[in-house]
Amino acid sequence: MALVLTHATVATVDGQDRVLHDHDIRIAGDSITAMGAGGTLAEPGDTVIDCADGLVMPGFVNTHTHATLGLFRGLADDKPRAFWPEGGYRVDGQDRFTRADYERSLSEACSEFLLNGVTTIADRVADMDLFAPIIEASGLRASVGSTLVDVSGPANWGPTERLIERYGTDPARSRLTAGIAPHALDTCSDALLKECATRARHIGARIYLHVAQCEAEVAAVRRRGHAGALACLRCAGLTGPDVIAAHAIYLDESEHEGWCADGTAICHCPASNLKIEARTIPLARFVDRVPVGLGTDWTASNNSMDMFWEMRLAALVAKMKADDPEVLPAKRMLRLATIDGARVMGIDHITGSVEVGKRADLVVLDLTQREMQPLHDPVSNIVYSATPRSVRDVLVDGAIRVRNGRLTAA
Repeated sequence: MALVLTHATVATVDGQDRVLHDHDIRIAGDSITAMGAGGTLAEPGDTVIDCADGLVMPGFVNTHTHATLGLFRGLADDKPRAFWPEGGYRVDGQDRFTRADYERSLSEACSEFLLNGVTTIADRVADMDLFAPIIEASGLRASVGSTLVDVSGPANWGPTERLIERYGTDPARSRLTAGIAPHALDTCSDALLKECATRARHIGARIYLHVAQCEAEVAAVRRRGHAGALACLRCAGLTGPDVIAAHAIYLDESEHEGWCADGTAICHCPASNLKIEARTIPLARFVDRVPVGLGTDWTASNNSMDMFWEMRLAALVAKMKADDPEVLPAKRMLRLATIDGARVMGIDHITGSVEVGKRADLVVLDLTQREMQPLHDPVSNIVYSATPRSVRDVLVDGAIRVRNGRLTAA
């Protein structure tokens, strides 16, 4: 028995960015086992979902989130730049929330991600070992890290070690994997950053951290004797594609070429960056030179968990920054939000495109929704007009997590 999505339009995001019309996708267990002409793949006993009015695409890969903090939405809007670093990226009244509040926030955020077409997240928070089981239960695919700092005392490696013990670092063996998550260059000493690099390489883990998010952070690393954020990363051995730097908006012009030479991955969070710093990276300079994915960050700095919005904003602002309306066309932006994000997380061999052998992490968009009509160019509609309202069905590892716009109990 298998699950067959039949008579679908498919935005594959494969190596040729093919768009297939009137196609079937056969799913057995957690993976796509066959693709072919519409109406040809279903067998007796299969579950068949009619997608004649559906557009199938890979699930979104959100490479930077703090889902436990979803309950902060609307608590810190329109603040001056100094508000964030001076307050330690905390919001007013944060202390009143309990662990139970954070657990509920995380559960709700995972539901919101799925309903918005997100199938994979990279998430981090302190004491992540306590919260990761909620992400696991939601059905999402995720890389999880427990925040490490030593600005006011020795780093607590306990939660990280427990995550590694429970989930490991091999994405082929577990839907959740553990990452190493130093907080930022100014909240981690050079010694801790070096230790993170050493431990991560020893166990084959990805390293997730905030880099050059604000001027105060860069000033702090310069006081430690580094020329800037890039020099600090190089000193710690934190360069290369297994290092995922969120933001990177305060790199000097002189650092851009060095960054690309090192090949360090970037998680681009345009809405968060524009809201709290009123600036963003020159995206077109980095795409196709280093791994780049998109992220929504947390709901205090970006009130939305909407990757459609993030992708569209990233595309339009990148055109403005490059002073060129032709850069980063729709097909390229869809890759950033799917297969490129998977590449950043080291899972592009598993997910991020609609291909035989890949895991069935799929989204079916409802082509009867007005924002999806007319369908002159399916990829254009995904990037420039689709919204979470367009999401009809969502599958992760072949399990139906959203059906007809509602969460399932799968």
